[in-house]
Amino acid sequence: MAEIHLRVAELRKSKNMTQQDLADRMGVSFQSISKWENGGSMPDIQLLPELAELFSVSVDQLLGLCPLEHEMYFPEKTDEGGFWNEKLEYLKRTRKTFFHSEYVEYLIKSVFNIREPIHILDCGCGYGYLAQLLLPHLPEGSTYTGVDFATELIAFGKKEFREAPWKIDFVEADFFSWNSLKKYDMVTEMAVLRHISNPEQFLQKMISHTKPGGFVVSIECNREFECDGLYIDGLDYFMLCEHSGLTKKWQTELSRRERDYAIAMRMPDLMRKAGLCDIGVRMDDMVNYVTPETPNYEQLKEDFISYNDWNSNIDPSQREGLIRHFMTRNMTRREAEEYCDRNKIVMETLNAEDSTFLFFKPHMVTFGRKKDRGEV
Repeated sequence: MAEIHLRVAELRKSKNMTQQDLADRMGVSFQSISKWENGGSMPDIQLLPELAELFSVSVDQLLGLCPLEHEMYFPEKTDEGGFWNEKLEYLKRTRKTFFHSEYVEYLIKSVFNIREPIHILDCGCGYGYLAQLLLPHLPEGSTYTGVDFATELIAFGKKEFREAPWKIDFVEADFFSWNSLKKYDMVTEMAVLRHISNPEQFLQKMISHTKPGGFVVSIECNREFECDGLYIDGLDYFMLCEHSGLTKKWQTELSRRERDYAIAMRMPDLMRKAGLCDIGVRMDDMVNYVTPETPNYEQLKEDFISYNDWNSNIDPSQREGLIRHFMTRNMTRREAEEYCDRNKIVMETLNAEDSTFLFFKPHMVTFGRKKDRGEV
């Protein structure tokens, strides 16, 4: 059963009523109102419809089983620079466990068959992670240009690569409105399209900056793969993989903002429809198995817990706020509670002194070639 969180106190205050005012309206003592509000007792079931009507809410809203009107869906601002300016440490942590260096070398030399210097454009570059990843394996003379609207990330990238042995430029701009006369041999993005509402338009913009014959490369992770890619010794794997509530959240984001949790799976088709040719897909092979014998064990655990935002130390009001947030994403209260409880169990298990765990973020590397002029 879902927990009941009676919303009488806040609804009463929104109507500028005292406890005595409400007691008089409902024909009960003000002590009864006080007990309802502090969780000491519940109203008689016959009073619930009358209370709901008084406050112009449903009975489910009164009981805290679904959000109030002012708590209905509001978008997360993942398509704004300000949101990502606060995520630098998060981005640095998440990228540590994404790709093997030898796998990147395989992509460059065996999949893309790059033998001459190329010029790369990274769209939504953040602090330049792809520069770190790609440039060491590219022919000498290759260059990198990164575009992002997050001021803090661009500033960190410029500082981080100041002494780098490659030609690296960072441009602070919204990629949708940014234009360049230069065309690039490879135009890429990583973990951008899953956060925006118009991925097809973004892809078209990427293609417009690509030389004829050049590559367009998208690196995205399918959310359901991500949920299934976790094993923690001592926990039931089925429980770890359960994400029916999250699926509702993703579906809400898709219907309300067109944020596509399955964009990685759709990308090959989007590239084909956009006119690219020689489309291919590869899967990142990075799997992380962490044990007490692993170098930097404690740091890896801390980073992994922080990356997933697992926190068992939130107080009841913070937990309730998180539950209400999930409910605005179409989760039931029970699903939201179970998700919070599951995350608490996961963190507490990981925090054990000798915990072991395995995880992977299976990135799909989808690529297509822009046709040469005159190519059919």
